[in-house]
Amino acid sequence: MTRPLKNLCEIAVIGGGLAGLAAARHAARLGRLVTLFEGSGMYGGQVATVDEVDGLAAPGHFSGQDVAIHLLEEAQKAGVHVVEVPVAKVSAGEKLAITDEEGRTYHPDAIVVASGASLRKLGVPGEEEFAGRGVSRCATCDGGFFRDQDVAVIGGGDAAVTEALVLARLCREVVMVCRGPLKAKRVYVDRLDARENVRFVWDNEVAEIVGEDEVAGLRLRNVKGGATSELACAGVFPFIGVEPNTGFMPAKLRTKGGHLEADGGGNTSDRRIFAAGAVRAGYGGNVTQAMSEGVSAAEAAVGLLAS
Repeated sequence: MTRPLKNLCEIAVIGGGLAGLAAARHAARLGRLVTLFEGSGMYGGQVATVDEVDGLAAPGHFSGQDVAIHLLEEAQKAGVHVVEVPVAKVSAGEKLAITDEEGRTYHPDAIVVASGASLRKLGVPGEEEFAGRGVSRCATCDGGFFRDQDVAVIGGGDAAVTEALVLARLCREVVMVCRGPLKAKRVYVDRLDARENVRFVWDNEVAEIVGEDEVAGLRLRNVKGGATSELACAGVFPFIGVEPNTGFMPAKLRTKGGHLEADGGGNTSDRRIFAAGAVRAGYGGNVTQAMSEGVSAAEAAVGLLAS
């Protein structure tokens, strides 16, 4: 069954992360009819799993989920219509078209793509087999299952270090497995350095996750010499970067890495389509930038409709 989106909204926002929620709320406050698509039900995106959001210009401490829920409630108060069905395809012909995974097609006048990014997988034996049985990508959600046990965090960026900080409060030992030097912010590294139950395995990558009914350890490979070693652990938390969620977008708008090419105001090569947050090539990766880009893309979309 086809329902014209124009009857519901003028601007479609794809993605319920912080950039998408900010864009939807702002466009609605500017008087436009807005529909937000969020198929996963995970409002806030990857930030929703963060124990404490860094960089907000507000007093107090807030989890990613706190921020996401606040933005969602504010968007709905502004009149944003929420569709909790994943987007399967965006077509950029004479008329814009959005097809969702239930086969419905919508025709907005403008689209803000803020679908975020997904955590990159290790791509090693055992990763899929032990998902939910020792392999996790959310320390805040699952850290309690590994209380007083040894766990490994894979990666050296902000996400890996902040997850390790959460786990260090619960687990007996946290081992950081890093291919190279840490890339996380200095403030995070300093906090990690103050934890006595955190140690590092440098210049190594995961070759295999091993165990029987649940994770028992890792088989590591040295990236410089190729030597292998074993590391015993009960849990594995991989944070080795992200990949943009843009598979539903026209290929002509995507870079080789899958991002959308857009300027600082969110304008893509198609004047009706805007990009904000982690889907945009050149995105800096912080919370305030995500929300700011969402607002800028909403402004540009509203401006297009007014022209």
